Amino acid sequence: MFGWGKEMDVRVAGSVDIDRPVEDVFSHWSEYERHPEWADSVLERRKITDGPVGVGTRIHAVDQFPGRKVESTIEITAYEPSRLMAASWSEPMPGTFEARFEPTDTGTRFEFTSEASPTGLMALIAPLLKGFATRRLEKFLTAFKHSVEHA
Repeated sequence: MFGWGKEMDVRVAGSVDIDRPVEDVFSHWSEYERHPEWADSVLERRKITDGPVGVGTRIHAVDQFPGRKVESTIEITAYEPSRLMAASWSEPMPGTFEARFEPTDTGTRFEFTSEASPTGLMALIAPLLKGFATRRLEKFLTAFKHSVEHA
C-alpha cells in the first residue's frame, strides 16, 4: 500500500527500428522544436540556453499531463552525438529519460527509457500512471519512426 509522500518509480521503456541512418535519426531527435509533430502530449519545446546542444543545455517544455498543461525545464545530462542523449526534469514530478541510437543493417534502432518518481497523491495512482505512460510511449515510438522516415 502506498502512503502519502512515499515514492514508487514509474519506468517505461521501448524501442523501434527506423529505416534511416543513425545520424539522421539523432539529428531529428535533437530538433526539439519539432517534438510536438510526433508526441501528442508535447505542446512546446524551446532551447533556453545559448550555444550548441550538449550537457547542461536547458529546454523549456510545455506538456499536456492528464487533465492539465504543465511547464518544466528539461536539462541534458548526457550527450554523445549519434549515440546517446539523456535528460532530467523536476515538474510535474521528478524524472529522467535516456535515448539511445544504435546502427543496424537497415538503419537505426532507437531505444527510449523514461522514469518518473511520483510523490504524494500522484504516488497513490502510480500503477495507473505506468499504464498511461506505456500506451503513450508506444504511440510516440510509432509516430517518431514515421516522422523520421518521411522527413
